[in-house]
Amino acid sequence: MKSKKIVSLLLTGAMTAALLAVPAQAAEAPQIYTIQATHWSREDFSQEASPEVFTGVYSRELCNAIRQTMVDSTSGTAPAYTQVSKEDYSSVKKLIGRMEGVLRYEHHVPQNFTDYWRYLDYFAVSTEMPENYQAPLDFIQPVIEATAEMTDRDRVEAFNDYIRTLLAYQKGKTAGITQTFAPHTGELKAACGSYARAMKFLCAAADIPCFTVSSKTHTWNLVYVDGQWLHVDVSANDLSGRNGVLLVESYQTGRDQAPEATAFLKELFVPGSTK
Repeated sequence: MKSKKIVSLLLTGAMTAALLAVPAQAAEAPQIYTIQATHWSREDFSQEASPEVFTGVYSRELCNAIRQTMVDSTSGTAPAYTQVSKEDYSSVKKLIGRMEGVLRYEHHVPQNFTDYWRYLDYFAVSTEMPENYQAPLDFIQPVIEATAEMTDRDRVEAFNDYIRTLLAYQKGKTAGITQTFAPHTGELKAACGSYARAMKFLCAAADIPCFTVSSKTHTWNLVYVDGQWLHVDVSANDLSGRNGVLLVESYQTGRDQAPEATAFLKELFVPGSTK
């Protein structure tokens, strides 16, 4: 907290000096963005989580900042900031990339924060639905509505079977969300990552917590149903012709490349779910 106050004071001083240096004729220029005390996370969500998930860069502060954005969603509330070093930036970027469903999570940089490069340790997450996701979202509405009265378990099973009618496994092929959930003839060729992203999209549309897990050569999903995190591998189910990996407690197909990030994500989506 002390380091945050020091950096904040430096930031305020730099911005004040910059404003004093602006000529009078530039008085109508847009006001420079200032990080304020209200921009830090407003709730301590980390208290609900298992303390074991807070290791290295996956800290309580990062949990609070990202969770605050998840709670605020696409509201006009200022994103919650934390601090992430240059050395840890890549790990955090990969972490929020695994969260994308209907919404995309990104490192937030205010447009009118012109000297943000001086304060790269400041890190906030913004979220929005990409414009080209509206058509896929409209396309899946019949499936979302048809399963609305089902339990989450039954919905995930239905989503697994639905994706299997849209895609056909082929190593090295990619079918994006805008291709998968759109009118097309026949099944699209796709590898495991495309299946996993499709499951994330459907689960997000149904408000079911879901994210991706990857080994060196494979990607699948973890989905939260019945009070626990369970594995779903739609691509393996499609390739084998049977639902052998559908809401199972353990999965030995490959070693999770980032187990600490996975545990952290579980608590981000469902605080207290790993206790």
